[in-house]
Amino acid sequence: MKKTIFLSFVTAAMMVSCSDDEHPDYDMFSGNVTLTVEPYTFDDGDTLAIPTNAENMIPFSWDNDEAIGIFQIAPTTNNQEKQVLKNGSGNSTRSLFDGTDWSLIRGNTYAAYYPYWNMLSEITYTDVPIDMTRQVQSGNNSFAHINESYDYMYAVANVPTGDSVNFDFNHVASVLMLELTVPDAASWESVTLTNDSDDNVFITLATMNVATGEVTTKVTSSEIKLSLSNVGTAVSQNVLTLYLAVLPTTTGDLTVTAETYGKRSYSATIASKTLVAGKAYHIAADLKQNQSTGTENGYTWIDLGLPSGLKWASMNVGATSVTDYGNYYAWGETKAYGEEDESNARNYDYSRSYTKTYYDEATYKWSSDDIGNLFYKYTADTKTALDPEDDAATQNWGGRWRMPTHVEQMELLFKCYWEWTSNYDGSGVAGYIVYSAISASSHHSLSDTHIFLPAAGYRRYGSLNYAGKCGNYWASSLVGGYSYYAREFYFDWRIRDSNGFDCRRSMGQSVRAVCDVSKD
Repeated sequence: MKKTIFLSFVTAAMMVSCSDDEHPDYDMFSGNVTLTVEPYTFDDGDTLAIPTNAENMIPFSWDNDEAIGIFQIAPTTNNQEKQVLKNGSGNSTRSLFDGTDWSLIRGNTYAAYYPYWNMLSEITYTDVPIDMTRQVQSGNNSFAHINESYDYMYAVANVPTGDSVNFDFNHVASVLMLELTVPDAASWESVTLTNDSDDNVFITLATMNVATGEVTTKVTSSEIKLSLSNVGTAVSQNVLTLYLAVLPTTTGDLTVTAETYGKRSYSATIASKTLVAGKAYHIAADLKQNQSTGTENGYTWIDLGLPSGLKWASMNVGATSVTDYGNYYAWGETKAYGEEDESNARNYDYSRSYTKTYYDEATYKWSSDDIGNLFYKYTADTKTALDPEDDAATQNWGGRWRMPTHVEQMELLFKCYWEWTSNYDGSGVAGYIVYSAISASSHHSLSDTHIFLPAAGYRRYGSLNYAGKCGNYWASSLVGGYSYYAREFYFDWRIRDSNGFDCRRSMGQSVRAVCDVSKD
């Protein structure tokens, strides 16, 4: 742990590296420099504490190579110097700092700040960067990440004629201590606070004037996130104790959402708080698991946590269970293998029956020749995506169900974690389990949110081919410039691809529907 806070003030000695002989024209100061730091206190007056800490406090200490930055602000130079702790690691009462190539000058005024910003040429004392993003807590009930990177402080001191000077540091951020009770044992990936009105109440990027402590806002957001590493809960220990640094603001009503590595999410609401610099706020909440499934027009959707918000069906169109292959459709046809379609005259002319049992250009509804070069509809120079009346998902399931676009299939491919199985949940059915996160497979189990895509094969001519070996799932998009090809998503146990595997529209393939339940 880099820094911690005692209940009382703490002092540390600092020395500069230059002697007065190097600057004969100036009255140089090379004596003791002390640093004082107030503890964070709760807004009700209690001192910030880790509940499991026997001393009920977070001690303050420095590590070797810890650094602060110092500016001369009167007379103004805007030249930053770095002061580094060289010995006294872990010492909370006296530590030795070693400066760079100049000494403090008696009578001048200096400002100091922490944590040190090493891009010396890019800042002045009026615009030291503050970045509240990318906060990561390692371990449950740990304050270390705040101490190391997010406890932004400033201090101003007028160097006296004596041999010592004090920098009295002030915090510019507040700290939220979140005690979140969760219902399940899990390994946790993140916690996010979101303003319920989507107002940009959180300052995520800013600059600090180290002479005054004034913070200038650069970027705001409606949410602030804490990533988690090695943070887990068990049935017997189901409380997450988390710390989040936040710049002063009035938050408005918030939703706190905790997410597991398997993308299960749990939420609760928090009343608005006005956050003050140097204060800590204790927030306790009981989280409930968010709905990861729902229904649309009687068919189940799964929320995979995709950036688009799109929901994917739990099974194929025509299926009666998640492992059922379901129906096979030619692209742009809404009747499946074995079903009658009185609108398809070409199929009737070929077989003298309206029942679809054969898949090639001679029986394809939209062909105008027998080799698939000419079409009545969806040619390369007009339509490039299915109309709802020709969408197998829309016509068979109704509501807001439809076939996915090529882009939406690619989102599923790149935003989710895919795992091949030859025996899904003991069913004997092969295919891909598609989990709702790109992360290590060891984090996943069938209890995590997922969909299953059976390797249902495809129909060509009168046969079913490669069932149990590969999957062929239609997109609603044509291939640009080639009207006889439509986009599909192809996979086998080695390959998953939605770019290089495009099929003739006449083939019979699976359809996995999608819907956007946020749209009316």
